Amino acid sequence: MLRVREMRRALLFAATCGCAASAPAPAPRPQPIENVASAPPPPPASTCIAPGAHPADARLVDGALVACYLVPQPSGYADDEDCWRFDLATSAWSFARRKPRADVAPRRPNVTATATSARACTLDGSDCKTIPLSGIKLSPGDTLEGAANIDRSIVAVWEGWGPVHVFDASGTRLATIKPWAAGLAGPNRPSMFREAHVLGSTIEVRIADTPISSAIRLYDARGNKIADVFGGKAMEDSDPPLELGGSKYAFISLDAHSLVITDVATGQQLGSYPLPGEPLTPNILMRTPDGNIAGVVAATAVMLDVAAGKLSSVAAPACAQ
Repeated sequence: MLRVREMRRALLFAATCGCAASAPAPAPRPQPIENVASAPPPPPASTCIAPGAHPADARLVDGALVACYLVPQPSGYADDEDCWRFDLATSAWSFARRKPRADVAPRRPNVTATATSARACTLDGSDCKTIPLSGIKLSPGDTLEGAANIDRSIVAVWEGWGPVHVFDASGTRLATIKPWAAGLAGPNRPSMFREAHVLGSTIEVRIADTPISSAIRLYDARGNKIADVFGGKAMEDSDPPLELGGSKYAFISLDAHSLVITDVATGQQLGSYPLPGEPLTPNILMRTPDGNIAGVVAATAVMLDVAAGKLSSVAAPACAQ
């Protein structure tokens, strides 16, 4: 009898706590350890820019100039860019970040042309229109280059040895600009056109005067000469003119290594300002929201107050050579 009571108590206790009626849980199996390498630490902040660093990109961001430089290596350039920030208000340089090197596709021309028509598109390529052309003779193998103004009311097309043909949007010929002697082809021999731009109603044409520079001449839309930019001296021709508002544009001279501000409608030179560094030093210049100029010439920030006629420059921290 006592044994039966003890068994009843044990069963009652087990039913109350729920612990004696269930089998013990199996021991957990050890989890496999994954072979995962730890993430590499971020690169340390740069404290200087290497001598001869090449600016790959520059832009204005929140009152500062952000310039990114290709990181030089003994075998060429690394796959990273060091980006630095130059505060336009305090003129202070600071390291921003290191980012993967970007492959920038060349900008597609907004005008393509054949001897019978030109296709002029907006800068983003979202809208294109076709302009009929006439009176253009090309030799086998010749191709035309083209340019238009912002509203595409004037288009200019040319082949290297010229002439530059100027038409309005309806296809009416406005002007024929012939090449002139500029040095590269020899004395008294017309040289070849390198490029042309349509700046409002002004036609800016560039003709080769040395293997690395051009002479720049301004014409009105009817082909009447306005002026030679910087008196016809050799100009850098790797970049288009920098628009500063209205008919004011900035160019870069080669020998003087200066910014040249010109009113392209009248041909009047409004000022010239020596740039740091040597001729052909890599540079990226841009217009600020207030119509001035900011940018970099190699690893030096430059700022031009157009109204005051004052150019200032501040070199970035440079690594020892």
